[in-house]
Order: sequence, then C-alpha cells, then structure tokens
Amino acid sequence: MKKIGLQSLARLVKLSLGGAALFLLVGCSAFGTRPVRQMSYAEAAFKAATQANAENSQPQLYLLAKDTLLRARSYYRLKNFKQARIFAIRSRRFSEDAELKAVRGESSSKQGESLVK
Repeated sequence: MKKIGLQSLARLVKLSLGGAALFLLVGCSAFGTRPVRQMSYAEAAFKAATQANAENSQPQLYLLAKDTLLRARSYYRLKNFKQARIFAIRSRRFSEDAELKAVRGESSSKQGESLVK
C-alpha cells in the first residue's frame, strides 16, 4: 500500500471541495429563489376576483387569470422558479383587472361595444 503524503492529501481535499462547490453552482435549483411571495399574491388576487363574481362579469379576464395561475403552479412544482414567477405576476395582474372591472360593474359586452365605436 502506498503512503499518502501530507501535501498530496491537502491537494486531494482541495480538489474534492472544489468539485463539490462546482456541483452546487451548476445546479440551478440549488440557488434559485422560490417565488413564494408572488405565488401568494397571485392566489389572493384570484380569490378576490372569484369573490367579486368576475367569472360572470369578466369571463375572458377571469379565465386568463385562472390559466396563468395554473401554469405558475405547474412551473413551481417542476422547480422552474423563473417561469413560475413570471406567470404568477401575470396572473395577479389579470386577476386584479378582472376584480376591478367586476366591482365597477363593467361587463364584457360593454367593453366590446366601446371598442367598436
């Protein structure tokens, strides 16, 4: 059996620590921050839009908000946090628009008429 010198042991430790550090840096999900706040805001905004009855008065915006929220949840489960954050922010915006228009009493048919004129 070959004896390992102190210098070669130190070199082996440095290499293994460097390899471990490189492995951690390469892993995207190891340093990607989870968009917990954005997901919570999107969920709350969608719930508020549902309570404002936006499903009936703003069906297009409501469905758009629902679809983007489902996509955000899917990307979050797949640990694609960048895409999850993007879709959560979009969903929150759509939900807030749908809620605001539902509370104001605007309907989709009124919007269509105003675009035609």
